[in-house]
Amino acid sequence: MYKILIVEDDRALAEVMEKQIGSWGHAVRCVRDFRNVLGEFLDYDPHLVLLDIGLPFFNGYHWCEAT
Repeated sequence: MYKILIVEDDRALAEVMEKQIGSWGHAVRCVRDFRNVLGEFLDYDPHLVLLDIGLPFFNGYHWCEAT
């Protein structure tokens, strides 16, 4: 089982991805606080991150450089 973090601000899309990936037996978490993506990443310690580029506050490129 892999731990997957979804960073997607479109709530409906994030929920669909979370449900589908979870049905494959993986642990999935969606980021809720888009000001603290790095904090949630460090707290969850995922194997894979699905990261949207167009996010509120800071874009996906910012968070890629922060890790």
